[in-house]
Amino acid sequence: MKRTLYVILLCIVLTSSAFCMSTKAAKEEHPFDSIPMLESYYDESEDGNTAFWDGCKVSLLTIGAGGPLYSWFGHSAFLVETADGRGFVYDYGTFSFNADNFIGNFVMGRLWFMCFGSNARYELEYIEQEGRRVTSVELPLDAAQKKALIMFLNINVDPDHRTYLYHHYNDNCATRLRDIIDRTTGGDFRRWAEGREGLTFRQQASRALCRNRFVLWGLDFLQSGNIDRKATLWDEMFLPEVLEKAVMEYYGLGRETLVEGGSYTEMSGKPQDNVVFSAILGLVLGGVSAVLIWFGKERVNYIYTAVVNSILGILGSVLLFMMLFTNHDVTWFNENIVFVNPSLLVLAVFSVLAAGRTGKAFRMRRIVNVSYMVLVGLTLLLVLFKVLMDGVFLQQNWSTIFTVLLYYLPNWFNMRRSRIAGREFVSDMNLTY
Repeated sequence: MKRTLYVILLCIVLTSSAFCMSTKAAKEEHPFDSIPMLESYYDESEDGNTAFWDGCKVSLLTIGAGGPLYSWFGHSAFLVETADGRGFVYDYGTFSFNADNFIGNFVMGRLWFMCFGSNARYELEYIEQEGRRVTSVELPLDAAQKKALIMFLNINVDPDHRTYLYHHYNDNCATRLRDIIDRTTGGDFRRWAEGREGLTFRQQASRALCRNRFVLWGLDFLQSGNIDRKATLWDEMFLPEVLEKAVMEYYGLGRETLVEGGSYTEMSGKPQDNVVFSAILGLVLGGVSAVLIWFGKERVNYIYTAVVNSILGILGSVLLFMMLFTNHDVTWFNENIVFVNPSLLVLAVFSVLAAGRTGKAFRMRRIVNVSYMVLVGLTLLLVLFKVLMDGVFLQQNWSTIFTVLLYYLPNWFNMRRSRIAGREFVSDMNLTY
């Protein structure tokens, strides 16, 4: 039994230390990243067609939230209108589920997105059918800036240049437009935005994800402290709504509503804390164990915890895989691996074995309960570090901590009852003998 216990403890310690490592490079460079593209193809030199370019209009479109998860954050695009009444929408948020190896690339964090141009009238009609709101802000550009921006967009929609490596926070449909607008200002837009302190990425993302508290809990669990550092307004413009407000403030402009929409709930106006929901979830999970233990249904509790531990173990395995082997850098160095990790799958198997009535089952219960003691200890130790060294352990994962701690605690308190039951079992066996 001691050997088995040592193996369990070793597995927990090894998997718990995994949040300190990652096998991927900090950043993967791509020739079609936003800034390299702008440096290569943005050109404000005169071409003799000043009157034509001056007659064009370039507007920032902001599309409200939609139904699927990937559209909860809204969307950004450019609307280009020529003097003869033609309109085109340039969109950096296009992808296809039917693309080659889409699932494999998605799992590994290599999200290939494309820039596409489309007829403005058809595009706006499609968005209206989806029930999404569309607002427009016309950019106050001179002829040279309009020419450079429109020519750059036309180069970017070319099949040889339109694909880029998407990143939800650093390189998406909104940040691409942000970078283009900044180039038209000679970098002044960025300097202005970086002088304004903002919220963290996690806080801003919670405004959209709070539409479903389970989704918010799951994504909070998977994302590490990499999204908890203080951001500036420049960073926050990964959200289309924030980009629109920043452009309006910088230029002193208003906006026009092109499509009313209204079928979907827009993002919350302020960050949403998920601690209360997480505490309730933990109380429910732990409360079931507490009730079963109180009424002497320990065998049923071991089966119940085997199911819960299997789910948590799968989540921990997914997290460990994403941390070590994928390009999902928002999962790297995740503190949650300390108390939700693949060792819970082993604990789930032991819990099933502990549900029996044999002497081996009672010995297995001892191992299971000690495992909960170790998990509680590791969680509380991390909490201590977070309180004493909040500048180092900055991940805002209190939601996950509350949930798992409230679930682990009743099973840890069950250790004394299990020891008494084990002694009674051994005593009965001796009397029978």
